[in-house]
Amino acid sequence: MWEKYNFLCEFGTEEIPAGYIPVAADNFKKMMQTGLDELRVDYDTVNVYATPRRIIIAASEVAAMQKEQTIELKGPSADKAYEADGSMSKALQGFLRGNGLSEKELEKVETEKGTYLYGRKQAPVSSTEEILPELIKKMLFEIPFPKKMKWNTKELTFPRPLKYLFALYNDRKINLQFDGFTADNITRGHYIQFPEMYKVDKISDYENFLQNKAVMVDQNKRKEIIRKQLKAAAEKCGGSLIEDEDLLDTVTYLVEDPHVVDCSFSTDFLEIPDVVLIAEMKEHQKYFAVTDKNGKLINKFLVISNNPATEFIRQGNERVINARFSDAKFFFDEDKKTKLIDKTESLKDVVFHKDLGSIFDKVMRVENIAVKIAEMTGKTAILDKIKRAVLLSKADLNTALVFEFTSLQGQIGRIYALRDGEDADVADAINSHYKPRFQGDSLPENDISVIVSLAEKFDNILGSYSVGNIPKGSQDPYALRRQAHAIVELVISKKINIEIDNLYDLIAGSYKNADKFKVQILDFITTRAKTFFTDHSITYDEFDASIAVNNYDFYEMFCKASSLHDFRQDAGFSEMIMAFKRMNNIISAFLKKSPDYVFKKTDEALLKSTEEKALFSFFKSKETEIGKYISERNYKSLFSVIIAGKKAIDDFFDKVMVMDEDEKVRDNRLALLRSITLHLSSLFDVTKIAD
Repeated sequence: MWEKYNFLCEFGTEEIPAGYIPVAADNFKKMMQTGLDELRVDYDTVNVYATPRRIIIAASEVAAMQKEQTIELKGPSADKAYEADGSMSKALQGFLRGNGLSEKELEKVETEKGTYLYGRKQAPVSSTEEILPELIKKMLFEIPFPKKMKWNTKELTFPRPLKYLFALYNDRKINLQFDGFTADNITRGHYIQFPEMYKVDKISDYENFLQNKAVMVDQNKRKEIIRKQLKAAAEKCGGSLIEDEDLLDTVTYLVEDPHVVDCSFSTDFLEIPDVVLIAEMKEHQKYFAVTDKNGKLINKFLVISNNPATEFIRQGNERVINARFSDAKFFFDEDKKTKLIDKTESLKDVVFHKDLGSIFDKVMRVENIAVKIAEMTGKTAILDKIKRAVLLSKADLNTALVFEFTSLQGQIGRIYALRDGEDADVADAINSHYKPRFQGDSLPENDISVIVSLAEKFDNILGSYSVGNIPKGSQDPYALRRQAHAIVELVISKKINIEIDNLYDLIAGSYKNADKFKVQILDFITTRAKTFFTDHSITYDEFDASIAVNNYDFYEMFCKASSLHDFRQDAGFSEMIMAFKRMNNIISAFLKKSPDYVFKKTDEALLKSTEEKALFSFFKSKETEIGKYISERNYKSLFSVIIAGKKAIDDFFDKVMVMDEDEKVRDNRLALLRSITLHLSSLFDVTKIAD
């Protein structure tokens, strides 16, 4: 690939925070592509490579010149271009002068807003070598970072000081000078192993040259080498690597010359919960943990070093982790002095929100919601366990370990609950009620966990809305969209029938202005439901048809929409929908003229024609079967039964006039059609289904 690059630019810096680099690399790539496109310079590919101390932009087949372009210039309107005596108006004169055009080059063009004078001219064409300096400078000054600073007297703001600028085009140095920097063809090797500046004359030599100077510029290659080294080192230690893609991404941008160093710590620390040791290694030190064949943590850990492994590096990292673990052990020992339940009382002293009270107040609100959900879903047999789980759910926030490792909230609570002899399902709920924490996260498993998780998320949404913390545009600081999506995902995945609007009414009393936000919150959750349905291949009209009836039981709605989606492949589906739409239109048109009309029951004695008798007889014979399928939510079988009546419906419309002159006959036929449409109208709004 490097043989194809004919543009290369490297920004050499002091060490940039690892978290800044991936986003910056993506932005540099987009800015380079956009810049070349706007400048009308053809190119093949743009790639960005990055290490902690350099960001490299490389492009292939960058054209030598800008593309020619004819610019169409809109002038004044025809009626304002000339004076009464036929001379050019000042507006036209200014237009011609400003664009270097003559009157002969103008033409009249009819537009929606009238006739205007237009001129055309060729855009200036420059060599790429001339325009690249400004593009590079623009990218450097405009690239976004979470935090940028000025360094010394420099005008450029950057996360870390820019030390040098390497820039070549067609193996020639680019004439770029700004802010005391001059672009050159020199670069630095590894800052410890090869700290000198070196000249690179050819772009094609760049990667191999730096490889020989202990710098692996391609982050993707660097990442895979680290992955392989980690797995090999873990096996050498007699264990297995705990794979962590996020941590792997981080360490990839911490080193230029990766080497894995295997280290160990005192086995005494293994009495501390594994999650604590792993979090300590990951969050504070960026170390990788190792387990035995049973998945139990062993006293080995792996360090990604930016230099070849030495005993000095090994001992230094071991001293650091042992000190860290000593602190963790102290916190763990302090927590063990009291049971988890004993920590709940102190939650009354921890403010959750100034308008929502303490964390203990939140726990009480969540308990109220959880009880209502349990009652609505027939789970009252486990009500005591649900209440216990809710009571303990936030207790670990007052533990020393969670204070030190906030990412472990829930996990620590579960561990301490089990240690205290709490029920296993209750302990699981302490951890699982936060789930799903992110898209793709696992869901709570047991009923207790699911109900507490739902209650927690309802409280988060209602509580936030009640104090004015409402998502706006792309702003969602309290992740309420994720909470709403999780509610939909939970009720559907766990097959929970719960009418959320009814639940809202039962719990609204715990929140101020709850009535004011009901429609807004229900719409907010419904919008997330639509996204969930779309992600599961449900089309917009299938969603709309399903939501129109009993629209806040999302599991019921999903069952209906999924059945609709699946059965749509049946050849008779479209004709069935058309038939029901026709019946519905007849009834709707009649009711529009007679809004107070009350339908009667179909009288078999008033059925005159063979076709209406056959239609009545068919659906009469299927009543029990249809009722059974509706009660079982077996909508596919329901559709099959209804489609089987297609011939009877077609014959009816071919031979029978519904709006008969005899009022009794008319009313009886309307009653017959209505009794048939009710089979679907109680489930779907067929008018929403696209043909």
